[in-house]
Amino acid sequence: MTNGMSSVAQEPITPAVQARAARWSIAFACGIGVACGLASVLTATFQVFLAPLQGEFGWSRPQLFLALTLTLLVVTALAPSFGSLVDRIGARRLILLSLLLEAAVMASFARQTASLPLLYLRYIALAVLGIGTTHVGFARIVTEWFDGRRGFALGIMLAGLGVGNMLWPLLTQTSIDRLGWRNAYLVIAAVIVVAGFGSVMLFVPARPQGAAGVAAAASRAAAVGMSRREALRNRTFWQLMIAFLAIGISISSVQSHMVPLLRSRGVDATLAASVLSVLGAALVLGRLTAGWLMDRVFAPRVAVAFLIGPLLAVALLAAGVTGPWAFLAGLLTGLALGAEMDVTTYLCGRYFGVRNFGAIFAFFYAAYTLGAAFGPLGTAIAVDKSGSYTPVLLVHGALIALGAILLARLPAFPRWES
Repeated sequence: MTNGMSSVAQEPITPAVQARAARWSIAFACGIGVACGLASVLTATFQVFLAPLQGEFGWSRPQLFLALTLTLLVVTALAPSFGSLVDRIGARRLILLSLLLEAAVMASFARQTASLPLLYLRYIALAVLGIGTTHVGFARIVTEWFDGRRGFALGIMLAGLGVGNMLWPLLTQTSIDRLGWRNAYLVIAAVIVVAGFGSVMLFVPARPQGAAGVAAAASRAAAVGMSRREALRNRTFWQLMIAFLAIGISISSVQSHMVPLLRSRGVDATLAASVLSVLGAALVLGRLTAGWLMDRVFAPRVAVAFLIGPLLAVALLAAGVTGPWAFLAGLLTGLALGAEMDVTTYLCGRYFGVRNFGAIFAFFYAAYTLGAAFGPLGTAIAVDKSGSYTPVLLVHGALIALGAILLARLPAFPRWES
């Protein structure tokens, strides 16, 4: 005779429970993929390699930031076409191929010579071959599989970028210190293949499967939404585009210049990388918190609330902070970085639907990326000319305020997606 505890333990797990567990494993696997994708690896390691590359080849800061700008411009140009491709043939196969190609290009940096054009070509190749690892494909997968808990699922997926921003700087700096900057690129490539490619291959299904109800819900969600032409004629679309462009310019500039800014104030390399890791940890917290809140509160209000943080961070950095205050600035910036891309993805699905999600979301991603392309380069040029970060930080503060105003004026979600 068995007791109540034994009977509960022996009770079979229903197919519906298994399907729900499988869906959440998809979200976590996509998060690992994002952590190993182009957006995470590029932004989290680029500035850590600045000092070694300057020391080895004597390149200036604007010359190096031009490589970052070229990469992001290529991503911006290709994103809309890639989004349409995702909608037509599926995201998984494109993601897997791009992860392998991204790793191959990263490994090739170990053979970099003093040729600056060759450096630029490598970064352009990274954008072309690694575009499948950006948010566009992963966001399509999660948006298609989730509806009621979509905000939190997207938060889990996009938290991968925060995990990457938290771990990549420390791993990169440690690898540089112990193995040299060339071998550090090989370490990064190996992690992309093992963690990124491996997680997507094992846990993201090639097509909807599991309980019939879950698969049917995913199919219904995928059939609802505007066409790309309808979205381009929509006022809300352009309101979001301008907001995300302004936010992309400002917040990405603060993130990309955090290490060189602190180094210019006498902070040592390890401590500066630690501030960047705090930013990454805050990014994780921001994405999970924003995702949870958006399932309960009107999403634009969540976005505006999270933009208060970077406004304070810009004020602190403009005041010349170092030490604990620098960690606070990194924390506030990371919270906003976490929330804003989460909000972008969520709003795209709610305002424009899932049917052409890849094609439409790619425009928002391109707007944010365009800002990230010109913001850091423009900041580097401004700092070289003025000799100070303060004036350009004030400009970034104004852009953040503009983005907050535009988001605060967004309309209610369409009825078909309410």
